Amino acid sequence: MKTRASIFLTAALLMVGAVAMTAPAGAAAGPSGISPGKLAALRYLRTHGYFPLRGADVLAKAKAHAAEVVAARTDKPGRSGAGGATPIIGTSWQGNNDSTVTPPDANGAIGPNSYLETINLQVALYNRSGILLSSLPFGTFTGHSQFCLSDPMALWDPASQRFYYNIWDVCQSTMAWGFSKSTNPLVLSTDFCNYTSSFGYTVNDLPDYPKLGQTKDFLLIGVNHYTNPNFNHADRPDLLWINKYEDPAPVTTCPASSTFGAGIFKDLRNGDNTIGFTPVPAIQTDTDAIGWVITESDIECPDICGTGTKVSVHALRPNPTNPSVPQFKVRGSDITVGSFQSPPDAPQMGTSNLLDTLDGRMTHAVSGIDPGHSSKTAVWVAHSVLGSAGAQVNWYEINPLPVKHPSLFQSGTVSNPSLYVFDPGISNDRACDLAGCAHGDSMVLSLSTSGSSAFPAMQTVSKVGAGAQSALVLVHASTTFDHDFSCSPCRWGDYGGATPDPTKKGGSSGEVWITNEFTTGSLSPFTWNAEITP
Repeated sequence: MKTRASIFLTAALLMVGAVAMTAPAGAAAGPSGISPGKLAALRYLRTHGYFPLRGADVLAKAKAHAAEVVAARTDKPGRSGAGGATPIIGTSWQGNNDSTVTPPDANGAIGPNSYLETINLQVALYNRSGILLSSLPFGTFTGHSQFCLSDPMALWDPASQRFYYNIWDVCQSTMAWGFSKSTNPLVLSTDFCNYTSSFGYTVNDLPDYPKLGQTKDFLLIGVNHYTNPNFNHADRPDLLWINKYEDPAPVTTCPASSTFGAGIFKDLRNGDNTIGFTPVPAIQTDTDAIGWVITESDIECPDICGTGTKVSVHALRPNPTNPSVPQFKVRGSDITVGSFQSPPDAPQMGTSNLLDTLDGRMTHAVSGIDPGHSSKTAVWVAHSVLGSAGAQVNWYEINPLPVKHPSLFQSGTVSNPSLYVFDPGISNDRACDLAGCAHGDSMVLSLSTSGSSAFPAMQTVSKVGAGAQSALVLVHASTTFDHDFSCSPCRWGDYGGATPDPTKKGGSSGEVWITNEFTTGSLSPFTWNAEITP
């Protein structure tokens, strides 16, 4: 089995046949008319999930450096967050799976009546008891080639009272996106409007790792941009935008695609003018014309810039002279958050196979009013970095205003002295519908853990108001180690899902519904969904 680095370099040299050897038995052949470079990129994505920012050799050096730091450490790592109220697990069920690709990129969104789960390369709709209502391959759902799709995400939009989704068509360098026709979709094939936007990209462009967010007026997608065939090195981050369908009334006939304008902001920069890789737009829980996009220091080039210290905040709003298009602050404003580095890959019990913990990039962001901080807007964001047993999750609650001088409301760490902690999704507990909102000062984190004496597991933590952060709480455990066709390191996940329940306005706190992963062994990791009360 080829290592990550050798597979990537082979792909970069366009040796497509060698790359194809890493695909699982029965994987679909590539569509005709696709260039060798693009086909190599697709096959790399099917087994690796994301492109390294600076190339596989640089990522390998960063991972090796992190492993050396952990091996050389003589101090005993401590445990972070064990004194807060224990989160309560409600509805909990096994989600969807697709054994032809890895990782599943687990993600989902909760609405008033149902839960929409998106994975590579399937979409499923469940009722609030976890009963499957409808499921489809993403290619059937969108009308695109199943082989060409990657990196799906979903959100619930409180302004239009409907679900939105996005998935990348790698072959065409477009985004397939759409929305539910009503608040209560029941059948995927009939209850969604589906569209395609190109944003001016050509087939030689690769907008990787699309992260979905929104404002009252716009759908936002952050990407790392690569140029085919030189996809071993990102050259810039971009922010894509699409006009939203804003009327909360049910749709009977899907609007024409020309209804929705779309555009692009290129080359996002941090406040210090360094490249703001991996932009993550916030998923809004309160309806707001202003939206937020988070970038961070580039940490994937050890010895030169291997340690990050800053998170950068970018603002978007309707253009005052033409509200149908956005105005965006391409260069963000920095917040110093303390040092962080790329984490080492995680061990598993019973095997030498390691789990990929990503490269320290931000994975998920949610914004909304926090009543505990004078009812100001807050942005919650998290990433996995070097620390504790090897990998830990750092999270931040950001005060994005004033735009030129953002700050931190609070921050924290999820760690364990014997477990690597990674693959986070974070959300506040803000509950909003057309009649109003409640809660918002508490958070829930979805994450994965693994260690030399533990199989991979889906766990959660929460923090209620000004109280202490909780200890890790097990949601669902694997009963073996992962040894799928991508190993080793085994592709695990590019993010976990977490969104607040818009209906839980009563009581002392809201609820957050989460999606993450577990493994049964040789197949691509499975997903698990759960309802969490912080």
